[in-house]
Amino acid sequence: MINYLIQEPQNEGPQRAPAPEIDAWGQLPVQAGTFEHVDNLFYFTYAVCIFFFVIITGVLLYSVVAHRRKTWDQKPLSNVTHNTPLEVVWTVVPLIIVMIMFAWGFKGSLDMLTVPHEAQRNTYKASAKQWNWTFTYPNGTQSIAEVYVEIDKPVQFILESSDVLHAFYVPSMRVKRDIVPGRFASTWFTPTKLGDYHLFCAEYCGNDHSRMYAQVHVVDAETMEKEPWNQVPPAEKPLERIAYGEQLARQLCASCHKMRDTDVVNIGPSWLGMFTKDGDEYVGRQREVLEDGETKTITTNDAYIIESIKNPTKKIVAESPYNKNAMSKFDNLSDDRLACLIAYMKSLADN
Repeated sequence: MINYLIQEPQNEGPQRAPAPEIDAWGQLPVQAGTFEHVDNLFYFTYAVCIFFFVIITGVLLYSVVAHRRKTWDQKPLSNVTHNTPLEVVWTVVPLIIVMIMFAWGFKGSLDMLTVPHEAQRNTYKASAKQWNWTFTYPNGTQSIAEVYVEIDKPVQFILESSDVLHAFYVPSMRVKRDIVPGRFASTWFTPTKLGDYHLFCAEYCGNDHSRMYAQVHVVDAETMEKEPWNQVPPAEKPLERIAYGEQLARQLCASCHKMRDTDVVNIGPSWLGMFTKDGDEYVGRQREVLEDGETKTITTNDAYIIESIKNPTKKIVAESPYNKNAMSKFDNLSDDRLACLIAYMKSLADN
C-alpha cells in the first residue's frame, strides 16, 4: 500500500494494491461501490450471448449431420428460399433484447452522471497530468498517487487534465470517465467495502501511460479524521524524510530522471551527481542553463531546484537533449514535500 509514513526507502517505487478479488465465475473484480446495475447488465448480456451461441451452434450442427448430402447426385430436399414468420421472429426477438440492454444501460448511465447532493457535499478534485495524479480534498489538503475516501459516504470527483487526454478508471467502483484537456468532468460513487483499490488512466497518454497509477484507500471515519495523506515526516527524522522524498520522486519524477545506475531514462537530467558531499555539507554541482535565451552557469542549490520544480521553463538545462524536452511544473507541492525531495536528491550525492 502506498503510504506517506513509510519507514525505509523503497527501491522500486510505490507498491501496488493486491490483485482484486474476482467472483465465482472468474469475472470482474468484486464490486466495492454503488453501481450494481453494471454487473447485472454484464451478466445479462453474458447469459444472452451464451444462450444464443448454444442454440445457433446446435441448429448448425444438427443441420450439417441430418441434412448432409448422402450421394453425389442427391437432389435438394426443398427449394424454399425463405420463411417469413421465422425471419420476423429472429428479427423482432433480438431487437427486443437489444432495446432492453439499451434501456438498462441508459438508465445506469444517467445514474452515474447524476451526482446526488450527499456526494456534492463531499467533493474532491482529481488532477491528471503526464504521468501522475494529484488529489485535492474538500478541506484543501492534497495527496499524490493515492486518495483516501470514507466508507459508505458518497464522494464526487471533479476531474481535470493539464496536458493530454486521460481517464479516471476505478474498476472495483465501476466508474470510468474520460478527462479532456480544457474541460471539467465529474464522477461519483459510494465506497461500500474497506480496502485498497486500483485507479488507472484508461486512455493512452504518452510513453509512461502504463505507470500512471494511483490507489483509492477506503477507510473508516476515525482514520479519515487523522488525515493520513497529510502526514509528512518532521525535520527531526531525516531518514524518514529521505524515504518520503524517494517515494515522491518515484511517483512524480522517475519516468524522466535517472536516480540509479540501473535506470535507463534520459528525458531529463540525471539526479546522480547533482550534489557532492564535503564533510557534513552538500555542495551543488555547476550547470549551464538557458535563461531568457542566454547561457548562464549556475549552482544546483536548493533555490535552483525549487525554482526548477515550480517553474521549469525559467532555467532550461543547456545540455542536449535536455534543452529540447519540456518538463511539467509541479507548483502544487508544499514546502515540506519539496524539502523531502531535496533531501532525497542529496542522499544520492557523491561522497
